[in-house]
Amino acid sequence: MSTPQGWYDAGTPGRQRWWDGAQWTAHERETPLTTPATGWYAVPGTTDVRWWDGVMWTPYRVRAGTPRPDALAVEPPAMGVVLGIVFVVLGLMQLTAALITQNPGNFVLPVFLTAVGVIWLLGAAHSRAVRMLAVPQSAPIVDEVVRPLPGEVDGPGAGWYPMTRQVSRWWTGSRWSWYLGTRFGVRPGHAGPRGYLVSMIIGWCATAIAVIGVIVAVAASFMDQGPVTLFLIVFGLAFAVLLGALGAFILLLTRSRRNALLLPTAPPPLR
Repeated sequence: MSTPQGWYDAGTPGRQRWWDGAQWTAHERETPLTTPATGWYAVPGTTDVRWWDGVMWTPYRVRAGTPRPDALAVEPPAMGVVLGIVFVVLGLMQLTAALITQNPGNFVLPVFLTAVGVIWLLGAAHSRAVRMLAVPQSAPIVDEVVRPLPGEVDGPGAGWYPMTRQVSRWWTGSRWSWYLGTRFGVRPGHAGPRGYLVSMIIGWCATAIAVIGVIVAVAASFMDQGPVTLFLIVFGLAFAVLLGALGAFILLLTRSRRNALLLPTAPPPLR
């Protein structure tokens, strides 16, 4: 049987020639670059070992023998931009109130909120820069600390099982792995417990600050009804609503993603 038509090595490094099924033609092209498979790789030009999702680098690397995300990890980077803008706007709102009241103690909260916004923006910029690193050029690194990797099978029923509507987790057949299948690709989830705790703390803190804002607005309503007092009442309520909605959203989102952040305690149902 003759060799089927297609692109084959042209005998020149980096070049392929078209075989029409019967003979070589004059058509040549550069050999397409192959994309490394998903896994842990050494980042070219650095000492980092980072997770490559098959398309791009992610903000997850092995540090001190433990897989964990970068301190400024934000995925997708656009989410960091949105949250950064939200917190900066909240900080500016509080700064306006502080300038009107001229109370030095009122400047603490706007500085804090603005700093949080800047951190989100820096995280987005960092994650964007990580994606632009050079493609891995070495063999994947398989260490015991990163196992079981997605695709490892040691029992019946191995596969991806849904944790939420958008996130699935790999089951090896005998145990859950930390790796998650998301709409952005496969991601290491080793830092899930810490992320769950931090998100819950942030959500409750935002809710508590919102309650304080309501109390301030109510207290101001009993003061003399001057222009400044009316402004504080309206501002306090608006700020409380915005921050309370943000806190409630974080709490609900974190709770709904519990099984995506923490390892399930039971095996998946039999298929």
